Amino acid sequence: MKTIAAFALGLSAATRLCEAQAPLSTLFVPIPTQGTPFTTTVSACDTVPAFAVVGVPNGTFFPGTATVYVPPQASGVTTAFVDSDSNLTQVVIASPLPGTCADLSLPADATATVVTSSAGPSSSGNAGDCPLEGCSELVDQSAQTVINLINEVAIASQNLQAAAKQIGSKRARGLEPRFNVYSDIVTPLKDIAATLSFGLPTLAILAPFPPGCDSDTIVVALIDFVRIHQALLEIFIGRAGLLPGLGFGLAAHVDAVEEKFPNPLGVAIAGALRAIETGVDALAFSLIGLIPTRQACLKQQQASIDQTLKDAIAAYQS
Repeated sequence: MKTIAAFALGLSAATRLCEAQAPLSTLFVPIPTQGTPFTTTVSACDTVPAFAVVGVPNGTFFPGTATVYVPPQASGVTTAFVDSDSNLTQVVIASPLPGTCADLSLPADATATVVTSSAGPSSSGNAGDCPLEGCSELVDQSAQTVINLINEVAIASQNLQAAAKQIGSKRARGLEPRFNVYSDIVTPLKDIAATLSFGLPTLAILAPFPPGCDSDTIVVALIDFVRIHQALLEIFIGRAGLLPGLGFGLAAHVDAVEEKFPNPLGVAIAGALRAIETGVDALAFSLIGLIPTRQACLKQQQASIDQTLKDAIAAYQS
């Protein structure tokens, strides 16, 4: 097995790490073991300091396509790894979020899969209704305010993917931090809902955006958020049956116990997801008012994520 394509990360917007004069925050990116290690930096923007990106060849080769969303100030890149023995290919896409700047708040597992098929998720909507791309460098401050809010909850959703994958997993004693559903899952979900709740009043005072750069870039930011959050919800749905139950050693009576006493962990997750659902609906209605020319696309995105949220809520409240 060997890598045919060289891994040349395009996340860099500035210099190599060795040229940096001050200590930098570092994002470690696992890449397949056949890849070439790299070190690069992303330059500072606004109040966000520069940070280093280090590619570590300790990951696993997974055929298919995975998209990782990175801060707007980073550059996009597509990298291919090929297993010559099986003639299979892994493609990793680093896709910058819309806008001009966002804080470094990415998960330790930066290769968490967001989009796993070349066709992309169905949430993208009808191509005739939704813009295919924005123009981040040209948006005005009002549009950037909207984009910043959407990016904040998008990155928070991507951060949570690694923790969501820990639901039901076995922990190697003493080797990994203790996983707690309330602090590692429920609290971050509540934080996403709170971010939406506190951010929406700012949008309420904005004037509608005319067709063009500002409105299209905002809609593209929403589409990215829907993709990222749906990927998180799919992880939740897939692991719902693995949530620790209330058996307490009473294996013969687990069904009866759970029928009378719903799993409090599931109830807490479902409640946090309902709060996010409320926030997402409010965001969608706000955007429809701000961008009436993209109403069809925005309604498609709202319907798509609402259905996935309902599926996730149903999986944990039962």
